[in-house]
Amino acid sequence: MLQITSEVAATIAHHAEVTYPDECVGLLIGRLDGAAKIVLFAYPVENRWAGQVQLAENDDPESQRDRFYLDPRDYLRADREARARDLEIVGCYHSHPDHPAIPSERDRVGSQAVGGGTSFAFAIQSVQAGKAAGLTSWLLVEEGTRFAAEDVVVSP
Repeated sequence: MLQITSEVAATIAHHAEVTYPDECVGLLIGRLDGAAKIVLFAYPVENRWAGQVQLAENDDPESQRDRFYLDPRDYLRADREARARDLEIVGCYHSHPDHPAIPSERDRVGSQAVGGGTSFAFAIQSVQAGKAAGLTSWLLVEEGTRFAAEDVVVSP
């Protein structure tokens, strides 16, 4: 289960809206409580995708509309800030512009690089016509072969 505050949900939604029509990306900072991930704040970072790899034939390798790159230096900065507060990175989020909040095959392949184990949350914020829509969370399971949905609970 991914437990977030309404403030965290609003931060993710706002980040997704201001970066539309491109994807946004950020990290989820909090703590583990058994199987639950309690997110205390969202850590937005810049989508640094710049065509590092052409993913398919007829692909626009520079488009940020359907991909993101989370720079390891941004991850390390977030990790340092989290540890300074006695917290940890419990997941990441990104947006799907004009697409449902369901992970794509590109998400699955890219998520394998992040690692984080089976408790690491991969949250997706759908953005439809520039307005935040559904927020979902997913766990990478079966040795990274597929995603499984997890509940998202938003508390005041």
